[in-house]
Amino acid sequence: MLDRIKANSDMFTEQSVWIVGGDGWAYDIGFGGLDHILAEGQNVNVVVLDTEMYSNTGGQVSKASQLASSVKYQLAGKDRPKKNLGKVAM
Repeated sequence: MLDRIKANSDMFTEQSVWIVGGDGWAYDIGFGGLDHILAEGQNVNVVVLDTEMYSNTGGQVSKASQLASSVKYQLAGKDRPKKNLGKVAM
C-alpha cells in the first residue's frame, strides 16, 4: 500500500495553510504566536479581518486603531499610531 502511495505522490497537491483572525488576535492577543510563525519563514497565508478596534467589546481602541481614532470607549481619540502589521511581517 505505501509503495503505491509513493509511486503516485506526484498526484498530491502542496498543502495550503491559512490563518484567519481578527485584528484583536493579530495585533494583540495572538501577536506573539503570529510573530513566531512569520519569523520561522513558514509557507502560510494570513488574513486579518481588521475593524481597527476591539469589536467584541463594543468598541475599544486597539493596536490596530488609527492615530486619533475616536471610538465608543475612547471618544477623545487614540494617542498612538497604528501598529504596522505588514511591515512587521516583512
